Amino acid sequence: MIKSLKNDHHLNWIVPVVAALMVAVGFWWKGDFSEISTLVTIVCGAVIVVLTLFTRLPWYYYALVAAIPLSLDLGVMGGARLSFPAEGMLVLLIPVCLLFNKTYRQKFGEMLKHPLAILLILDILFLIFISLFSTHIDVSLKRVFIRLLFFFGFFLIIQLFEDKNKLVWPWIFYAIGLIPVMYFTLKNHIHHDFNPRTVSSICAPYYEDHTVYGACLAFMIPMLSIVLIKRRLFQLSRTLFTVLFITLIFIVISEILALSRAALISIIVAGMFLLLLKYRVRFVHLILGLAIAGGVIWSISDQLYDSFQENESVSNDGEMVNHFSSVTNVSTDASNLERVNRWVCALRMFEKKPFTGYGPGTYQFEYNQFQSLVNKTYISTNTGDRGNAHSEYLTYLSETGIIGFLIFIGIIFVSVYMGMNNHYTASDPVLKALNLGALLGLITFYFHGLFNSFIDQSKMAFLVFTALATIVWVNQKVKLALKNEVQ
Repeated sequence: MIKSLKNDHHLNWIVPVVAALMVAVGFWWKGDFSEISTLVTIVCGAVIVVLTLFTRLPWYYYALVAAIPLSLDLGVMGGARLSFPAEGMLVLLIPVCLLFNKTYRQKFGEMLKHPLAILLILDILFLIFISLFSTHIDVSLKRVFIRLLFFFGFFLIIQLFEDKNKLVWPWIFYAIGLIPVMYFTLKNHIHHDFNPRTVSSICAPYYEDHTVYGACLAFMIPMLSIVLIKRRLFQLSRTLFTVLFITLIFIVISEILALSRAALISIIVAGMFLLLLKYRVRFVHLILGLAIAGGVIWSISDQLYDSFQENESVSNDGEMVNHFSSVTNVSTDASNLERVNRWVCALRMFEKKPFTGYGPGTYQFEYNQFQSLVNKTYISTNTGDRGNAHSEYLTYLSETGIIGFLIFIGIIFVSVYMGMNNHYTASDPVLKALNLGALLGLITFYFHGLFNSFIDQSKMAFLVFTALATIVWVNQKVKLALKNEVQ
C-alpha cells in the first residue's frame, strides 16, 4: 500500500470542524447563506483535498485515478488545456511527494538504475532538448510539462506500493471511473437508436472521440479479465467480484458499440500475443517473426494495394458490417484516406527535418504545408483544430526526428522484452498475473499506435505509464527473488 505522508487520526474531526467554521464566518460576513453556499462548498472541497493529500495519500491517489475517465478539458492561462480535475490533482500531488515524501524521492533514485525507467527519463530529457529547436517553443514546453506530470504522477507513484495485492487497485479504480462514462455513452447510443453515424462524438465530453474511448476500453479488458479469473489470488470479496464482473461486461459491450476498428483489432492482436506466450516464444523470435512478416508485406505491397482499392465499403454509411469491412478501403473511405494524408504529411515533415523534428506537439500547426491536393479529402482541415498524425510512431518521427523515434521504439522493445521475461521467470502467481495484464494492455496500445496517437492524453497516459511501472515493479521483485534463490 502507498504510505501516507502522515498518519493523522485527527482527520476525522478536523474536516467537519474547519468546514463548520468556514460556514459560520461566511454567514457572519455576508449574512445570507445563499450567497456563500457555493464558495463555502468549493473551499471545503479544497480543504478536504489538501488534508487528504497530506494525511491519506492512498485515498487521494485512488480518487485521482477514478476521476481520470470523468475529467474534462478546461482552458487555463496561456492557452493551455488541463484535464480537470485529474491533471489538476496531479499538479498538487507531485510537488508534495517530492518535497515531503522521503520514500518517493528514494524510489526515484532507485529508478535511475532500471533500463526502462532510464529510457523514459531519456525520452523526457530529449523532448526538453528538442523543444529548444521547436517551431513553437511554448507548445513544445507545455507538452513536455504534461509528459513530466505523467512520469512523476503515474509511473513513479506505482513504485511506492509495497503490497503486491494492492497493485491491482489503480486499475480497479480506473474501471470504477469508467462506469458513469459508459452509462452516459450508452444513454446517448439509445437516444440515437444505436446509429453508427453518431458514434464519433457520442462519448464527448468525457472522451473527445470514439477512437480514444475504444482504445482505453481495449487496454482495460486484459487486466480486468485476468483479475476476475484469478480472483482468489487477489482476494476479491464477493461484492467486488460482482461489481467488476458487471463492469467488464459493460466494457466489452461499450467496446463493441464504440465501433473503433483499430481498438477491436488490437484486442485480437493481444489474444494472438497471449497465444505466443503460452508456447513460450522468445523475444528474439518474436522480433525475427515481425521482421519477416514486415518484409513479406513490403514485397507484396503493390498487390495488397490493388486488392484494397477493390474494397468499396465505407465506414460512415450507417451499416455496421461496412464499418468494419472498410478497414482496407483506401479508395473511397474518407476516414482511411485522411489517415493516409496525415501519414504522408508526417513523413514529409520528417524528410525536411530528420534530426530535430518540428518539436513536441507541433504536428497540428505544421502539417498543413505538407498536404497535397492528391491526398486531401473532404474532411481534411487546414486550421489545426483536428491536427493529429494518427500514429504514435509517425508523431514521434515528425516531431522529434529519428533520435526521438528510436528512443520511443526502444521503450516499446524493452517493455515487451521485460514483460515477456517476467512472464517466463516469475514464480509468484500474483506477480505473473499483474505482469500479464499490464503487458497485454500495452500490446493493444502499441498496435493501436499504428493508427492513432493518444499518449499525451491523461486518459490513455495513465494506462500506459501505469502498465510500464507495473512491469518494472514486477521485474524488480523477480530479480530479487532470483538473487535470493542463488544465495
